[in-house]
Amino acid sequence: MKRMRKTKTILVLAAVVLMLACTVGGTLAFLITKTDSVTNTFDPGKVTCKVVEGSFTDNVSTVKKDVKIKNTGNTDAWIRATVVANWVKDGKVVAPWTGSISNPTGWTQIGDYYYYGQKVAPDEETSPLIDSYTAPSDGPDGAHLEMTIVCQAVQAEPATVVQQVWGVKIENGRVTAVSNS
Repeated sequence: MKRMRKTKTILVLAAVVLMLACTVGGTLAFLITKTDSVTNTFDPGKVTCKVVEGSFTDNVSTVKKDVKIKNTGNTDAWIRATVVANWVKDGKVVAPWTGSISNPTGWTQIGDYYYYGQKVAPDEETSPLIDSYTAPSDGPDGAHLEMTIVCQAVQAEPATVVQQVWGVKIENGRVTAVSNS
């Protein structure tokens, strides 16, 4: 009797294990044959910008007009720019430019850089960094002023990136000052 009970228990356990194996195996076989593969495509963010200048209405090359920076990337970005200018004669720098541009609306000057006060959406432009600037005529004899605007962009999110990369603070969604961290 004892032996019969032991055999029955073993047979019931074997049947349960066999049913579980068949269920798991059948489910896996179904999922493998019936599940379509999914391709996840990730497009990396592109952070780029370029200087955009308005047309010269007076055909004088000594005038810079309506200088803005355009976000040419595919994500919101913080923008900064610097003005690099020198007096040049016969292709050689003869003196540095010591002038400045007037306080542009929406921009904050910190050191040598002008920071645009808010993030710029893709394909959007900043307000003018330079509305209009005419090169002074009192430069070194025979030299002309060459002015280049150099711009940079940093992804807007997370806001801590601009602090880490440029060392400025973002407060209430605006560039405010140099960071102490």
